[in-house]
Amino acid sequence: MAIFEKMFTKKEEIDIDDFLNNMDVEEEPEEIDFYVKPINLQSNVEIEMTIRELAQKNIVILDIDGISKRNPQKAKQFISQLKIYIDDKGGDLAMMSKTKLLLVPEKVKIIKKINK
Repeated sequence: MAIFEKMFTKKEEIDIDDFLNNMDVEEEPEEIDFYVKPINLQSNVEIEMTIRELAQKNIVILDIDGISKRNPQKAKQFISQLKIYIDDKGGDLAMMSKTKLLLVPEKVKIIKKINK
C-alpha cells in the first residue's frame, strides 16, 4: 500500500522566491568583478540606488510589483527614467516577468529572443 501512497500523494509545491530568500548566504570572496543585486522599487531612492549600482557595473533585478499595484503611472515614470539612463550609458533592460526587470550596465547586452 505504501507504493500507492507515494504514487498518488500530491507533492507540495515549492515557492522559489521563499526558497532562494532563505538560502544560507556564503561569505563574499575577495575578488569580485560585479554583483547581481535585487532592488525593490518603491520611490526615487531606489531609482538612485539602481543608477549607482549600474554605474558600479553591477546587474540589478528590479522588483516593480509593489509600485505597479499602488501607482502604475509612477511605476511607468520610474521605469522611463531608468530606460533613459540605460540608453545613455549603453546598458540594457529587459522584462523577466510581469513584476521583475533585469538591468545591466554598459558593455553588457541581454539576448531577449533566441533565433531558432
